[in-house]
Amino acid sequence: MSGKLSYEQVRRFNEAKMPLEVEDEVLGCYARFSLDGDMVCGDLVPYFEELELPRGFYKHVRKEQVAIEGTDIVDFDLLLKVTYHILIFMDNESLIDQLWGLLLQASGRLENDKVKDIKDHILSIKDLQKVENYLGDSDPRDLINMVSVATGGKRVYMTYLDFAYVLGKLGYLKY
Repeated sequence: MSGKLSYEQVRRFNEAKMPLEVEDEVLGCYARFSLDGDMVCGDLVPYFEELELPRGFYKHVRKEQVAIEGTDIVDFDLLLKVTYHILIFMDNESLIDQLWGLLLQASGRLENDKVKDIKDHILSIKDLQKVENYLGDSDPRDLINMVSVATGGKRVYMTYLDFAYVLGKLGYLKY
């Protein structure tokens, strides 16, 4: 595992296949939400709850990650991918928590902050600049690139879920 992001690492994580028995359970749950019509984004929380996934992992799932572009209709293939990634994150929770906690600590986010659960924190570009200063990193592009990879270049902050995706793409998560 090198420090450089390779296309193969990203592809392997993005195209990871869910075991068939798990896929069957997800398909059954999806089917219950689409019996009377298409599953919509408003069904996501009940869907994840029915699968008994922890809220800390799915609360930052964004509409564009699971919906057909320009609609509120959930795309099954996208939902399957996001659900499997959440399962991977759950299996690697202690590693993700440890590394996310180190970033939060280096950014100063944990000091005098009222947010109790580390999964509820977000890191802005300013927070990541504090991490760079803490690390003595002279190239600010590294952490900014991490935010860009994590968010697809669409946001200037990163959530716990975004960070978990980065770790998966870098090959740090077991699945």
